[in-house]
This record gives sequence, structure tokens and C-alpha cells, in this order.
Amino acid sequence: MEKITKNSVLIRTTEAKKQMIRSFPFIRLLVLDFALSIYLWYKWKPDWDYTVDTFWKQTGHVADNLNGTITWLRSNPAGLKLNTPVNDTLAWFFTYHIYLWTTFIGFLRSDAFFRFITYSLIGGVSTFSSIVYDFSQIFFLHFNCFDAYATKLCYLCYYTLTVLWSLVRGKKWNPLRERMDTVILDTRQQFLATSLFVILLFILPTIFVYFVVFRSLRLAVSALQTVIYFFATWPFQLFALEKYFKQKYGKQKTSEGNDAASTE
Repeated sequence: MEKITKNSVLIRTTEAKKQMIRSFPFIRLLVLDFALSIYLWYKWKPDWDYTVDTFWKQTGHVADNLNGTITWLRSNPAGLKLNTPVNDTLAWFFTYHIYLWTTFIGFLRSDAFFRFITYSLIGGVSTFSSIVYDFSQIFFLHFNCFDAYATKLCYLCYYTLTVLWSLVRGKKWNPLRERMDTVILDTRQQFLATSLFVILLFILPTIFVYFVVFRSLRLAVSALQTVIYFFATWPFQLFALEKYFKQKYGKQKTSEGNDAASTE
């Protein structure tokens, strides 16, 4: 429960509003927040059926684009000669997880759920954005998993290559003394280390391509969530900025007044 409280923007912003509600400058920002929500409601005038249908159509487009990206990767994109067995294995793995993601999102398909998000405009634009941000954390959960899988696999391949490269050169890392020691390998060990190094070296470009694709996807999602987070916390950010300028320029004016009084 404590972890949910820390990660939920809605809970954190609500608690912060309760603590700062006694400050008059912050109350003005909350009034402006409510006014913006009323204006947004007046301009939007949500149609429930249209909103739900549009959302699920866009979700289907996202899933189709992801599957299309996987298909594009399987066809040696941009002239890259990717490793076919590894490429097919990774493509099947991520395609299956895209299917799991669409199935997971299907459980959220409820008209009452969307009504709850829309009616949160009653609490202001910040409350509405907070709920949308928390919902996006659930909605884009599998996108973070895609990036985590690709990152772990790419790091494992890179780390193994560095270890095998040292081993091929007759060196190994000594964790006790924290230094590189010399090691003597026989013919079979040298052949095995060299073979594994060459295999991983040719596999690494394929894994790296998947890493770049899903890291780019995660960065795009993070950029979208950053914008939503700004609208969820804009009263606090504006209040802190206003307080900072008051303290900074207030001290300057006070010091100037003291200097003028001392000269007189």
C-alpha cells in the first residue's frame, strides 16, 4: 500500500493540496485550476460512446503499428543483415507480449471507468491529469517491460563479450584483488572461448536493433507522460516559482532600501 501511495500522482497531489490549502496564493491557483476544468468541459462536452470507441480504435492502431514494426524488423530493415534465427526468436517473443498487452488492456474496457476519468474534471485540471497519468502508468506498463527485456538482453550480451574478449587475450578479472590476472588456457578452452566470442559478436547487432527500437518507444512514452505530469502538478510548480521570485527580488528590494537608508 505504501508503494502505491508513493507512485500514485493522484494521492500525492491530493495530500499536497490538503497541506497547502491554507495559503491564499495557492487558493488562487486552485480557483484558476477549477476555471480551466470548467472551460475544458464546456469545449469538450464528452460523448461517452464516441470517446470509448475512439480510444479503443487508437489502441488497436498502436497494437497494429507495433506488430508492423516487428514484421519490419524481421525483413532485414535498412539493409541490415540481421541474424535470422535470433531475429525470428525475438520477433516471436515480442509479438506474443504485444498480444498479452492487448489482452491486459481489454480488461480495462469499461464505460464506467471512462466516466470516472472524465468526471474527475470536477476536481480541476490537475486532478484530471493526475488520474490520466496514473492510468497511463497501467496502460503503458508492458512498454516498460519491452524496454527492460531488450536492455537486459543487450547488457548481458555486451558483458559476456567483454569477459570473453579478456579471456581470448589470456586475461581474467580477479574480484578479490580487483585487477586483471593472466590465465593460461589449453587448446580446447581457447577454441571454446573464441567460438563463443565470435557467435555473440554476430548476434549483438540483432539484439542492439531491438534495444534501440524499444528504447525509442519508451522515450516517446516518457515524453508523453512528462507532459501529462506537468499538467497534473502545474499549481505546485507555479506556486513554487512565484515563491522563489518573491524571495529573490524581495531580498534585493530590502537590501536596496537598507543601503539607501544607511547613505542618508
